[in-house]
Amino acid sequence: MSRSARSILPLLRSLLLGAATASSMALSAGIVAGCADENDPETHVKRLDDPATVTPSVNRLVQFFEDAMTRDNKDRNGPTVKPLLDKIIEPMTQRCVAGDLDERTNSKLIKFISDTRDPRGDACLIKALKDYKPESTEEDVRWAVRGLGAMKSEKAAEPLMAVFTKLQHGKPKGSTISRDVHDAMIEINSKSWEDGLITMLGRPINDPKDVTTMRNELFWQITAAELLGWQRSEKAVVPLLKVVLSPIKADAAATAILALTKIGKPAIQPAIQLLQGEHKELIEYSKVENLKAAGDKPSAEQKKAAETAHVAAAALVLATIGRQESVQPLLSALEKAEDVPRAIIARELTKVPKTPETLAAFQAAYEKTPASLEMPPAGLNARVMLAEAAGNFFDASLVPWLVKTGLEARGEEDDVAQIRDVSLQTALKLMKPDQVADVDRLANTRTSGGGTVGKSMEKEIKLAKDLLNGCGTKVDCYVGKLGDPASQAKETQFQGIKAAYMTGVLGSPDVRQQIIDALPKVSNAAVRFVSVSVIDSLSPKGDAEVATKLQKIVDEGEASKDPEKISGNAPFKTVIYRLTARAQ
Repeated sequence: MSRSARSILPLLRSLLLGAATASSMALSAGIVAGCADENDPETHVKRLDDPATVTPSVNRLVQFFEDAMTRDNKDRNGPTVKPLLDKIIEPMTQRCVAGDLDERTNSKLIKFISDTRDPRGDACLIKALKDYKPESTEEDVRWAVRGLGAMKSEKAAEPLMAVFTKLQHGKPKGSTISRDVHDAMIEINSKSWEDGLITMLGRPINDPKDVTTMRNELFWQITAAELLGWQRSEKAVVPLLKVVLSPIKADAAATAILALTKIGKPAIQPAIQLLQGEHKELIEYSKVENLKAAGDKPSAEQKKAAETAHVAAAALVLATIGRQESVQPLLSALEKAEDVPRAIIARELTKVPKTPETLAAFQAAYEKTPASLEMPPAGLNARVMLAEAAGNFFDASLVPWLVKTGLEARGEEDDVAQIRDVSLQTALKLMKPDQVADVDRLANTRTSGGGTVGKSMEKEIKLAKDLLNGCGTKVDCYVGKLGDPASQAKETQFQGIKAAYMTGVLGSPDVRQQIIDALPKVSNAAVRFVSVSVIDSLSPKGDAEVATKLQKIVDEGEASKDPEKISGNAPFKTVIYRLTARAQ
C-alpha cells in the first residue's frame, strides 16, 4: 500500500463516520418528530407559524373544534369546547391577522373564528371587514359579520360601517350578504353612526329608472331608518319625515314611520306642524318630491295633489305613533280636508285613542265621501276602505250605522256591492247578541244579480251567530274561544276572528293579560293579528309592561326559527312600539 493511500484511509473513515453520525442524527430527529402527539391541539398550534404546515394545522384545529362542539351539543361554553378554545383561539387569531395565507385557508380560518363567537377572535373578523373588496370577498364578510353581530362587538363599529357603505345591494354578490350585514348593523347599532346615517337618509334618488342605484339607495336608507329608530334619534325626526313625504322613496316609508313610532314623543310636534301647514321646510320638500315623481309634465290634478300631499303623510305618522295629543290636530285637519286626504285622515283616526269625538268625526267623514272615490295608487274604493277600518274602533255602537249606510249606498253597481259587502263583514265582527236582527236586514238585502248581500258569507254569518249564542256577553268565554282548535282552522277561522273582536267590544284593560295568556294556543295568523290589535285598542295611554310581555313572545318566536311563528308575530312589533311611545 502506498504512502498516499495509507494517509487517505483515515480521512475516508472520518468522512464515513461523520456521514453515518449525521444520518443517525437525522433519523433520530425524525423519530422524535414522529413521536409528536397528532391528537394534541398544542402540536398543531406550534405548526401554525410554519408555511409548510399552516394549512393542514388550520384544518386539523378546526376539526378539533367541530368534534368538540358535537360532543358538547353545540355549547360553546361546554366542558370540551371551552378548554380547547382557551388553547387555540388566540394563536389562530394571530395567524389570521398576520395574513400571508392562501385564500381558501384564510376563509376557513375566518369561518372558524366566527363560529366560536369568542371575543378573543374579533381582530381576525375585523380584519376581514377591512379587507372587503366588493364583488370578491363577500363570503369572508358574511362569516365575519355573523360573528361580530352575535358578539355585539363595538370594536367592529367603524369597519362595519365602511362595509355597509361600500356594499352594492344592487349587484349579484353584494345582494347575497346584504341581509347578514343588515342584521349585524342592527345588533351593534353604534351611536357613533348617527350623523352618517342621517346624511345617508337624506340622499336624493334622482333617477328611479336606474335599478341598480335605486336598489342600493333603498337598502342603505331603509337600514339607516331602522337603525335611527332603534337609537331613538331625535336628530333624525325631520329626515325620517322627508322619507315618508317622498313618493320616490315609497318603499322606505313604512320603515321610516316605524322608526318615528319608536322615537315616539319627540316626533309628535314636527308631525303636527306638518299637518297644520306650519313646517315650511317639510311642506316645500313634499311639493318638490311629489312633482318630481309626477314626471316632466305634471297635470293640473297632480299639481293640486302635490300641494296637499303632506297632510295625509303627517296624519299617517301621527296616528301610527298613536299618542293622545295627536287626536285634536287630526280632528281639526279632518274638518278642512277634502276627498282623498279626508278619507286618509278618517282611516287614521281609527288608530288613535277612541273618544266620542273621533267616532262622530269618522262617521261624518265617511258620509261625505263619494261612493265612487278611489284611493291612489291602487284604486281601492274609499268607502270600502273606511267601512273595513271602522272595525278598528272595536265599538258595537257602529253596527246600526254600518247597516244603515250600507242599505242607503247609491252609485255604480260595483261600488255599491263592494260597500255593502264590507259593511256587512265589519258589522258581523262587531255585533252583539241584541244586534243580530239589524245585521240580518243588510245580509238579506237583494242584490242586482238576484241573490242577497250575505249569500257569499253564509258560513261566517252562521259562525258569528253560533258564537254569540254560546258566549252572549261573557268576555271570558270569548277569550277561551281564541285558542279553540276550530278558531285556528282555515275553514272556521271566522269563529276566532269574531271572538277576538268581541274581547275588544266587551273587554276592559284587565282582559289584556288574559289575551296574552291565550296566545300560545292561537296559531291562526288572522286571529293573532286581531288579538294583538285588541291589546293596542285597550291601551290608550300605552303600557311598557305589556309591551315587554309582547316582546318576549316575539323574541321566543325568533329564537324558535319557526317561519310560521315569526310571521304570525310580525304585527306585534308595531303594537309594541306604539305601547312604548304612548307610555313615554
